[in-house]
Amino acid sequence: MVAQTIHAAGESSDRVPAGTYAVALSVPNEPVLEDLHDRLERRGVPHVVIREGEGEFAGQAMAIGIEPTADRTEIRKEVSSLPLVR
Repeated sequence: MVAQTIHAAGESSDRVPAGTYAVALSVPNEPVLEDLHDRLERRGVPHVVIREGEGEFAGQAMAIGIEPTADRTEIRKEVSSLPLVR
C-alpha cells in the first residue's frame, strides 16, 4: 500500500520521470530521521523533510522525500542500512 501511494504521488507530478523507482524505508524514531536529513544535506542530496503541520505533533519530522536521480551512489551510502517498509 505504501509503495502504491508513493507511485500515485509521483504520477501526479510531471516532474518525476517515467520509469522512476520508488522505495519506502523505515526509521525507528524522529531523531534517526533528523540524522538522515543532516547526512543527506552534508552530501548535497536534494530532499525534502515532511513535517506535521498541526496538532500535538506540529513541526515533527514525519518523512523524507528524496528527489529522483539516475546516480543513487550518495543516497545508497546513507540509506542502505534502513529496512524496507513491510
